[in-house]
Amino acid sequence: METNAQGIGWDARTQYPPYDRQLRQNVYAHYASGANMVEYWHWSTLHYGQETYWRGVLGHDLQPNRIYDEFKTTAQELARIGDRLIDLKKKNKTAILYSHDSYHALNFMPYTYKNNYPIDMVHKALYFQNIEADIIPCDKITDFKGYEMLVIPPLYVATDELLLAIDKFVKAGGHVVMMYKSGYCNEHSAVRATAAPGPLRKACGFHYQEFSTIGDMRLKDKPFELADKNQIGDWYEFLIPETAKPLAYAEHPFFGKWPVITENSYGKGKLTYIGTYPSQELLHTIIKKTAIEAKVITADNYTFPIIQRSGKNKWGKTIHYIFNYSTETKRITYTGDPAKELISNKLTQKGQEIILEPWEVLIMEQN
Repeated sequence: METNAQGIGWDARTQYPPYDRQLRQNVYAHYASGANMVEYWHWSTLHYGQETYWRGVLGHDLQPNRIYDEFKTTAQELARIGDRLIDLKKKNKTAILYSHDSYHALNFMPYTYKNNYPIDMVHKALYFQNIEADIIPCDKITDFKGYEMLVIPPLYVATDELLLAIDKFVKAGGHVVMMYKSGYCNEHSAVRATAAPGPLRKACGFHYQEFSTIGDMRLKDKPFELADKNQIGDWYEFLIPETAKPLAYAEHPFFGKWPVITENSYGKGKLTYIGTYPSQELLHTIIKKTAIEAKVITADNYTFPIIQRSGKNKWGKTIHYIFNYSTETKRITYTGDPAKELISNKLTQKGQEIILEPWEVLIMEQN
C-alpha cells in the first residue's frame, strides 16, 4: 500500500528521504512479514497538484538518481533470490488482543491526557524485543489456540464470552500480560455490577473496588531494577490480592498500601496484571519477563536496533531476516542453525560472529 521512495508530504515541510540502504531494508522488511510483492506510489514524481512533493522513485527531473540506483540493486537481488522468499509462512507464538470497542469507549470516557488505548506502547515493547506477534480483533475472535502468550491493552469493553476465553487460555497453560481497566464493562460499555475485574477475577487472582487518578510516581524498592525508569502515572487501581502475588507497590504513603502490579499462577498458566499506566521501559521489562517464562524468547534474544524476522519458505526451509536499524556497525552472534546468506552465498554456523553494516539486512536460509 503506497510504499514510499523519497520524501513525502502534501507540502514541502516533511521531506525526509531515506538514508543509503534504508529503501532496500524497507523492501525486505515487507517480505520478512510475509509479503509477496512490493510496489511503489509512485514511479515518477508529479510536477503539479496536491502531491507535488510526495516524491516517487524518480524525481522531478525524471532521471536516474540515488534512489533509483538502490531500487535497481534491490530488484536485481530479488530477480536472483526472490523465489526463496515468496510464500513465507509465519507461525507467531504471541498475539496482541486488539479491542475496537475498548479503543472507542476509552476515548469517549477518557481517563488521561495521554493515549487512552496505548496499543502503540504494547507493540513497541514487543517489536523492540523481537517478539513477533499477531494482532487479533478480539471483539470477533475468542479462540487463542496455538499461542503461548497474549498481551492485552486495556480491555475495557468485553463480553463474558471473551473474558472467559482468556480465563480458559491461562488455565490451560498460557501466559498473559494484561493492562488496567480490563473486564470493567460489558459489550454495551455498561459497567458490570460486580467487583472488578468481573469474570477475570479468578484468572487475575484479585478484586478491587476503588481507583484513582494519580500524578507521576515511582515504584517502591525498585522491583524491576529500572532506576529512574520505574515510573507510573495517571491511573491507579487499589488491587486486593486473593491468590495473586504482588510484584510492585507505589512509593506513596497512601497508594502504596495496594499492589499495582501482580502475577497470578492459575491452572497451568500465569496472568500478570498492570493496574496503572506504566512507563515504556516498565512495560518493556514486564513483557520480557513473561516472554522468557513462556519460552517465546530467550534471555539473550536480539534487541533493537537488531531486528529479526523469521518464517518458512515454500520449500519448508526456515528464513531469518536480520536487520541493523542504526548508523553504527554491529557485531552479533548468530543463534540459528547452520545457514546460507542468500545475497552473498556465505555459509554461517551457529555461534559465529556476524558483522552488520549500518542499515544492512542479511537473509539467512537454514540448511
